[in-house]
Amino acid sequence: MFVSLLEAADDGMAGVPASMTVDMPSPNGPVPLLIGQPGTFVLVALPNGYLLCMVTGIEMKEERISAPELRQAAGADVTLIDRVSRSLSTVPVGTLDAGGTFERGTDVLPTVNAPVFAVDEGLIDRVYAGYAEGNFSFGRLSLIPGQEAKVNLDAFLTRHAAVLGQTGGGKSWTVASIIQRICKLPQSTIVLFDLHGEYGSAFSADAEVISATDLELPYWLMNSEELLSLMVDRTESAAPNQIAKFKELLQAAKQDDPENQALAIPKITIDTPVHFSLQRIVDEFRRLDTERVMSSSNREVNGPLYGQFTRLLMRLDSRLNDRRYDLIFKPKTYTSSASMSDLFRRLLGETAGQRRKIVVVDLSSTPFDVRSSVISLIQRCLFDFAYWHRRLKGDRYPIAVFADEAHIYLSDGDPSCEAARKSAERIAKEGRKYGISLTVISQRPRELSCTILSQCGSFLCLRISNPDDQAYVRNLLPDSVRGITSMFSTLRRGEAILLGDSVMMPTRIRIARPDPQPQSDDASFSASWGADPVELDVDGVLAAWRAQTA
Repeated sequence: MFVSLLEAADDGMAGVPASMTVDMPSPNGPVPLLIGQPGTFVLVALPNGYLLCMVTGIEMKEERISAPELRQAAGADVTLIDRVSRSLSTVPVGTLDAGGTFERGTDVLPTVNAPVFAVDEGLIDRVYAGYAEGNFSFGRLSLIPGQEAKVNLDAFLTRHAAVLGQTGGGKSWTVASIIQRICKLPQSTIVLFDLHGEYGSAFSADAEVISATDLELPYWLMNSEELLSLMVDRTESAAPNQIAKFKELLQAAKQDDPENQALAIPKITIDTPVHFSLQRIVDEFRRLDTERVMSSSNREVNGPLYGQFTRLLMRLDSRLNDRRYDLIFKPKTYTSSASMSDLFRRLLGETAGQRRKIVVVDLSSTPFDVRSSVISLIQRCLFDFAYWHRRLKGDRYPIAVFADEAHIYLSDGDPSCEAARKSAERIAKEGRKYGISLTVISQRPRELSCTILSQCGSFLCLRISNPDDQAYVRNLLPDSVRGITSMFSTLRRGEAILLGDSVMMPTRIRIARPDPQPQSDDASFSASWGADPVELDVDGVLAAWRAQTA
C-alpha cells in the first residue's frame, strides 16, 4: 500500500515539509517526528476507525508534466519546473476502532485518497503494552529508543520461534541477551546446544555447563529406533532379519537384567528406558552369525541365520571401537537404571541441591557424526520427560530448548541429520501440548527443516543480505507482512525485526546488550597483526588437537 506525501500547507495543518519532519502536539509542547523511516508507523483513515501501517520504504520520483499543461504554459510564456512526488510504501498491521482498541489484521482496506496521519509514541506504547503479558522485552524500539519493545514471552516460547540472520549479524548476542532476561525470572529451565563453545561464560552462576568431555548419554537410554539407526542399514537384503532379531534380543536383555526385575515395572518393552547389557546382545548376534548345526543326515551345516549379521556386527564393532562414541557405548557414570535420575537432574539443572536456570550443552569438540545422535537423544529425553510429567502431575513442566547453528544438524537434505531432525520436529509439532518449546538459531534458513520452520509462530530476523535467504523467509511469512523483508539487509548488528504471535505488530528492535557477552566477537586482524610478535605455541595446539581437550 502506497501513501503519497503532500507539500506542507501554509497553516502547517497538513502535508509534510521538505525536511520530512512534522511537529506532534504533546502536553509539553510540540515534539518533532521524522516521517518515512522504515519501521515507523502511520494511521490511515477507515470508515469506523484507523488502519495502522508500518513504513517499509520511501521513494521520490519526478512527475510527468501533462500535454495540456505544456500547451497552457507555452501560451502564457511560463516556464514549468519539474515536480517531485514523495511516497511511502507500507504494509497493514491492524486496526484501531473508535475506542482506540487495537486488533490484528483488517476486514476493510482504505480507499484511494484516504487521509493519512502521523503516529505518536504514546499510541505505539499502548498497543505493545496491551498485548504483552507482564513487562518482558528483548530491548528497545530502534526508532523510539526510550520505549521498551514489549513482547509476549509465552507466545514466543510456546509456539516456537526462529532467530535468523547472516553470520556477523548478532545472533549470539541476541540469544545471550534473550536468555539472560529469561533468567531474571525466579525459575526457568532452558537447555542450549552450544556448537562453538561461546556461551559457557555468558550466564554466570545461572548456568550448568556440560562440556563434551564430561558428557555421557548411555546407549541404554536410547529407544529401539535410535539403536537400530546406529546398527542396521535398512537397504540391505538382510535388514528385516537383523531388525526382528535385534528387537527380540533387546526385549530379553531388558527383561532379564536383575536390577530391572527389582524395579517391579509391570511391563518392560523394547523402548522402556532401563539398563541392559549391550555386550550380551553382541555376543548372541556373533553366535547366531557363525552357528553350525547338525542336519537330518547327521552332517554339520550352516545354521538358519548363518552370515545374516556379519555386516551388522562390522558396523557395531566399528562404533564400539570408535573412541568418539565412548560417551554413548562406554558410560562410566550412568551404568544402571538408578543412575537415570542423576542424569536427568543434570540435564534439567537440578544438581547437588542447586537450581540452575540454564543448561549449556557444549558440543564444540564433539565430532559431527556423533553430534546428531547426542542432540537427538537429549531432545527426545526432554520431550518424554515433559510428556510423562504432564501425565503424572496433570500440569506442564515448561522446558525451553535453544538450538544454536540449527542448520548444521536439523537440515532437510542431510541424511546424517535424520535422527536429530526427527526429534526436533516432534517437539515442533507436539511440544506445545506438553510445555516444551523449540527456538532454532540459524544463518541459513533455506537449509533448515521446513517442518520446523512451518511450526514457528515468531521470527526474530536480523540482517539477511542473501536474496535467496530473503525470499525463503518471505515465503514463511503471512502475505500482509511480506514487504517487511525488504528491510532485512539494512539492519545494524544487534538489531532485529520481530514478527509473529509474540508481538502485536512487526517490531524493529535494538536488542539489549548481553552482560556478560558470549565469546563470539570477530577476530581483530589489525589489532593482532599490529601487536609485537609472540612465539606461536604450535606444539601445544597440536597436542590439544590430538587429545581433543584443552
